[in-house]
Formats: sequence, C-alpha cells, structure tokens
Amino acid sequence: MVHIRKNHLDMSREEKRRFVHAVREIKRRGIYDRFVALHIRINSTDYLDKETGKRLGHINPGFLPWHRQYLLRFERALQRVDPRVTLPYWDWTFDHGEDSPLWDEEFMGGNGRPGDRRVMTGPFARDNGWVLNVSVIPVGDEDPALNGHFTHDDRDFLVRDMGTLTDKLPTPKELDDTLALPVYDCPPWNHTAGGEAPFNSFRNHLEGYTKFPWEEKAGKLHAAGHVWVGGHMMYIGSPNDPVFFLNHCMIDRCWALWQERNPHVPHYLPLTDTPDVPDLHTRLGPWHTMTPADLIDHTKWYRYA
Repeated sequence: MVHIRKNHLDMSREEKRRFVHAVREIKRRGIYDRFVALHIRINSTDYLDKETGKRLGHINPGFLPWHRQYLLRFERALQRVDPRVTLPYWDWTFDHGEDSPLWDEEFMGGNGRPGDRRVMTGPFARDNGWVLNVSVIPVGDEDPALNGHFTHDDRDFLVRDMGTLTDKLPTPKELDDTLALPVYDCPPWNHTAGGEAPFNSFRNHLEGYTKFPWEEKAGKLHAAGHVWVGGHMMYIGSPNDPVFFLNHCMIDRCWALWQERNPHVPHYLPLTDTPDVPDLHTRLGPWHTMTPADLIDHTKWYRYA
C-alpha cells in the first residue's frame, strides 16, 4: 500500500500521538537503538574516508538512496507497531524557531536546559523514559561534522542546543537554487563536489558540504538542520534524537522534488562502476538488498502530501 508522508504541521493531534507512541515502543523493544548503532557503524567510516575510501551513507552519491532505504526500514518498524503511522517531515525553509509546534511537549519536546543542555520536556526526555544506550561523540582536532573518531559519551539523556552553533535555518531561495542544479553529482564524488561553477552536484549542495559563492558559510540544508538543533544532532549518533528522522524525511522529499523538476536527466550518478562510491547498480550495505536504481522511484512505497 502506498501511504502519504505529511508535513508535521499538517498532522492531527491523533496522528502525532500515534507516531510518538510507535517510536517509543520500538525503543522499548530495542529496535530503535539498533537503528542508531547501524548509523554509527556504517557512517563512521564515511567520515574517516571522506577524501578517498569506501563510503556508503554520507559524503558521496549514495547519501540519498542509502538514507531512503534506512528511512523505509525505520518506517516499517513503526508500522509493525501501528500500520497507520508514516514518517512526517520538517520543512525548515519556513518552519523556524523554538516556538514551532515541532517542539511541543506532546511531540518532539523542547530545547535542552542551560548548562548541560539536557532535554527536560516531551516524550524523549530522560525523565519520561527516553534513555540513550548508544551514544557517541567525536574527538580530535577536526570539526565534529567531519570527524570519524568516536568515544563513548556516558550521558544517557538527550541533548539539544538550538540555535547556538548557527542561528540560521535554510531559506526557500537556498532550497530553490539547489533544486535548480541539473546534475545529480560529479567527481570527485565527495564533500568538495560541485563547489565551483557550474556546481554540478545537487547531492552535495543538498547534503550541505558545499555552497554557492553568494551563500553564508553556516551549514546548508541537510547540515543546517543538524547543526541548528545541536546536541546529539551534531554527531553521527544523531538518530538518538527522533527529530533526525523528520530532518531526513525532508531531505528525501527534496530528492523527490528535484526529480520532478528535472525529469530528463539521470536521477542518480555515477551510472557505472566507480572506485569507493556506489554506482547505480551497487547493492547498498549493510543490507545488500537494494541498489540506487531500485530506490530512485519512491512512489511505489509512499508519496509526499
């Protein structure tokens, strides 16, 4: 059955309640933490190998299909609890600020408190039973967003630090300029792709590692969502914060919008065997069941409202 993914602003109170219940239930069953651990395990090597080396989920063309499969599997886990649940998305191009309904106490809960930035409100607060079991923070000299060395963080509570590292979320123009790029990705297929005219990497501009010359240096699109929320969303243990899935659902929607606007170009590149990155027919790990070609058309599983 094809189901509909909605903007969280268009969800009814009951739909939000069902979504939160399903998330908390798969957490109780230990399933949620397996998604967190998988994201850490696969993507830590992506950051270590960001220049050259095998990459699957970040900093390469596989970013979009890998996360599409990851979201599909997460959504199916929720639907085994409640078949009516679908993933919502957070459209940060206009849904800005801590006063958004996104952060209501009955939905995602609010910002972290001063000092340790511990989330104290909502269903994902430690005091309400949301305990982090798989938590990591990067260490080393590099910017955390580019660092693949990890150590255990022994805090078992969710951390948010909204608007501290950047006070800007993406704008409609920022997204429109990126959606207008007619090439999915280009060599060297990493965080530098598309940095110079003609900016031939829709993927890298959406992922947020490169910018147009007229844009500010702060995080962009996907990256801006992570950086603005801060706390655990800054690191590759970011699925510990359920808002991760709303951010990535928006990114998946952006890929779908780009496909609609660019119907006559390849919707994934590279098309042929390419060192270190998935090509169109590479089975994506760790599942090894689907290729980017299998994942290009989302409409067989879901549509966006």
